[in-house]
Amino acid sequence: MNKEILHIARDFIETHFPDSRAALLAGSYVRGDDTPSSDLDIVILDGDTYRKSYIFSDKPIEAFVYSKDSLEFELFLEKQHGIPLITRMCAEGVVLKGEEDARTLNLQGKQNLMEGPTPLSSNKLDEFRYTISDLLYDLEGSRVEMEDTYSVGELTRKLPEFILRANQEWIGEGKWMFRCLKHFDPNITKDFTKCIQGYYKSNNKDELIRFVDHQLVPFGGRLFKGYQK
Repeated sequence: MNKEILHIARDFIETHFPDSRAALLAGSYVRGDDTPSSDLDIVILDGDTYRKSYIFSDKPIEAFVYSKDSLEFELFLEKQHGIPLITRMCAEGVVLKGEEDARTLNLQGKQNLMEGPTPLSSNKLDEFRYTISDLLYDLEGSRVEMEDTYSVGELTRKLPEFILRANQEWIGEGKWMFRCLKHFDPNITKDFTKCIQGYYKSNNKDELIRFVDHQLVPFGGRLFKGYQK
């Protein structure tokens, strides 16, 4: 752990949140994959609930501020929605303040990550299948390359979400969707990425369509007839 960053984070808490109960530094600096543009992500246990951005000691800082009750509710919601933003921060966080409360958050975050998100209902699985099937039908029937680009973009987002949630795995946004899918199955990630890159290089959508259809097979394949929401 970068001692300079740790010092900045503790000074930030002392300056802006002197009465807070606990604080955890999380994010790329803790994981060791920080870049020159990385910010400091800090979860703070205080009396209010909000998210605020700061510049402190020339470093960008994202403060995720929660009361005890609102933090518990946030962790509950993340299990329902499948995106462990605060859950992961709590699990990986380095204690800045409030050893006992911070360690409790560490343990809760790690337990929730290990358990995974709440399983999807059969209705939600069918909704995913229907949405992905609709995109496939659009892609197959389209003769407009510019429209295809948007259909492929939506498949790039929806298929990993479906695969992960159908297997009770955590999902993410942006680069975190890739990371979550790679953690679940590196081969699926490699093949899916190859199909997407192949489409953008040559506008050949056949391989992508076949790949997506193959991923739907264990769950009953495409869904249209009889679907009701």
